Formats: sequence, structure tokens, C-alpha cells
Amino acid sequence: MRAFLTMTKINCKMLLRNIGFLVCLVLLPIGASALHMIQTSSEYVADVPSSEIVEMDNFESAVIMDTKNVTVVFVDAAQDDFSELLLRSLTKEEWCTVIRYKSEPLSVEQLKELVRDTYDRSFMAGVVYLPEDSSARLMKGQSPEIIILNGEKDGRFDLLKSKINANLSVIAGCASSSESQSQAISTAKAALDKTPSVKSVITESEKSLSPAQTDHLRSTGYALAVLSLAFALTGCFVANLVVTESDNKSLLRIEMSGMTMLKYIASKALTAVIVTVLQTAVVAAATAAFVGTHVGIPFGIYLLLVGTMGLIYNLLSLVFGIFFRNTTFAVYASFGVWVFSNLISAVYFDFVTLPDWWEKLSLIAPQKWVMITAEALMKGENNACSNYFLVSAAFLLVLLTAGYLGARLSDGTQKE
Repeated sequence: MRAFLTMTKINCKMLLRNIGFLVCLVLLPIGASALHMIQTSSEYVADVPSSEIVEMDNFESAVIMDTKNVTVVFVDAAQDDFSELLLRSLTKEEWCTVIRYKSEPLSVEQLKELVRDTYDRSFMAGVVYLPEDSSARLMKGQSPEIIILNGEKDGRFDLLKSKINANLSVIAGCASSSESQSQAISTAKAALDKTPSVKSVITESEKSLSPAQTDHLRSTGYALAVLSLAFALTGCFVANLVVTESDNKSLLRIEMSGMTMLKYIASKALTAVIVTVLQTAVVAAATAAFVGTHVGIPFGIYLLLVGTMGLIYNLLSLVFGIFFRNTTFAVYASFGVWVFSNLISAVYFDFVTLPDWWEKLSLIAPQKWVMITAEALMKGENNACSNYFLVSAAFLLVLLTAGYLGARLSDGTQKE
């Protein structure tokens, strides 16, 4: 036991004397923590009361990031008092954000082409097209032939469609019994004002994050991208210890001294744990200094998630060092895994819709599990942490087993 602790102590001293290691231990986590200050979910309707209709000037370059409400864009080719009345009636629904884009008459194909790119980069529950002949049809007591395109999946959009159809029916009924359009507008407005509104809607199957939570989640993703690199690089320094000992035939001498290979791997793993704890402490101090302890989830749980992810990357780099017995190869492999894992986990562009196969593949990245757990905690799912730590335990078990097998193979090569 004494030899085990002595080796761990010597490993830590050697690491702390390395300037490059200190940079990865301290400076990179500080830089990553600063990313929590980034505000990304600038709502299209920021500071606009729910009773307002948001006017959209340019559909092609629009980015709509309101994740709290059901956001519906009305492509208004009618541009008359009836369309104004319909949109005003929907602004009473506090769970609904109404955006209007005044347009020339469009066909179905032209409408789909118009909204395609905006769908890819925005959170829209749907687009509703109001045709240019809406007034004429309403004055005849008929509902206009509107076109509804579903966008972001939201269980509340079905309720919204029902409200649109119900309000159009009210307007059509009032118009058919009125002698003039102005009288129809006045009568319909009075009728719609008496219609009760739904203050809030919560769906059991799907809960949306608030804009503030979306900000926290995205800035956390950016921070994880840099933190995972910091952990992977410090792991490479631990791996370098193994490579150096392998080159100096130290593994053979260590075994001859009575230390088993299992204890040797455990010593290096303990060194990685100590490094991870130190880095996590730096993350805690830096994050608290930059943004405080408000990161969207309990601060202690956030640090626990980051620390567990960090340990996985530290051990991954250590395993590469054991297998390759070459520090340069270990660095290349660790960097390659880091690039690949950040790409598939979508920490850089979580606001776009990914294919199903990509979503499934992303589950092999520890960052993705941190993001999944953080989002689940924001939504109040109590079993989020237990699932994360179960998956993390599987990651760690695989890495420790691989490290032990790699060390045994390395030991056998040295003896030959």
C-alpha cells in the first residue's frame, strides 16, 4: 500500500512541475467557464408583450428562438382588417407568440420554399398562410382556405389550430349576418372578446425550456466543448508518465518490486482522479467568478457532471498512452476523439434538428449525456442523474478494463 501511495504522490509531483500541464489544468478550464456568459437564445419576441403582434420584415434571414411559447408565423397575403382581427384574437393566449409576415399571394410550393430554411434554424411550431381572398370568403360566411404547415414538434400546436379554426368560424358567422365589412369587424371583435382564453398549457409528453434555461443549456454545451479538451490533454500528461516508464523499462522493475499490474493501473487511475478533482475545483471557482452559481441546474450537480465527464476523458487519454506507448500518438488519438465527440454530440449547434441516426450515434459521447442530463434536470425529471451516473460507470468500467489489458500486453512485450 505504501508503494502504491508513494507512486501516486511522485506522479502528481512530476505533473505539477510541467508548465504545459498547468496550462491545461488551470487556463483552459477558466476559459471554458467564461463561455457561460454567452447569451444565445435571443428571442425574436424579446421584451414584446404577449398582447402584441410581432412584425417580421425579412423571412429569409429570420431566426426565431422563442422556446417558451408556441410560436406561429402568419404569412399574411390578405393584409386586411379580418386578418388583423384574427391575429389579435390569438394574442390573448399567453402561451402563444404571434408573428406576422406580410406577403404577396403564394402557392403551396412557394410557401414551402419560403419557410424551408427558417424551419431549419428556428423553433417555430408552425406557419399559417392567409390567402388574399380571405375577406371575400368571410363576408360570404365561409372560412378562408388557409394553409397550415407544422414545424417544431409541440403538443400545444393542435390546440392552436383549433383556436384558429374556432375564431375563423366566429368571424365568418358574424360577417354573414352583417351588412358591411365594418359592421362585421365590430360584431366579430365583440364576440371574440367574450371568448375565454387559455392562460397556460403544459403537455405531459413534452415540456419546453424557458429562454433563460435555453441560454444556460447552450452556454453549458460550449463550455463542455472546451472542458472536454482540457481534461483530454491533462490525461495525455498522465499517459506520458506511462510512456516514459515503459521506455525506461520501469514497468518491469515496478513488477519486480512486488507491485502488481493491477495496483500500477490503479495508481495511474488515482492520479487521473486527483487531476480531475483539481480541474473541477478550477471550473467551480472560475464559473462562480464569471456568472455565479446560476447555471440552470444546481451548481453542485453541475460540477459533479463535469467532473465525471472529465474523469472519462482523463482515463481515455491514459488508455491511449498505455496501448500506443507513444505520447504523440496518444495526443493525436485523444484530440481526434475529442473532435469527433464534439461533432456528434452537437454541442456547437444544438439548435438545429439532427437526423435520428445522428442522435443515436451521439450517445457514445460523454458531453451528450451531460447535456441530456442537464436538460432533464431543467424539466424536473428526477431520474436524470441516476441514468447519467449509470452510463458514466459503464464508460469508466470499459476504460479501466482496457487500461489493465493494455498494461498487461505492454508488460509481456517488455519481458520478451
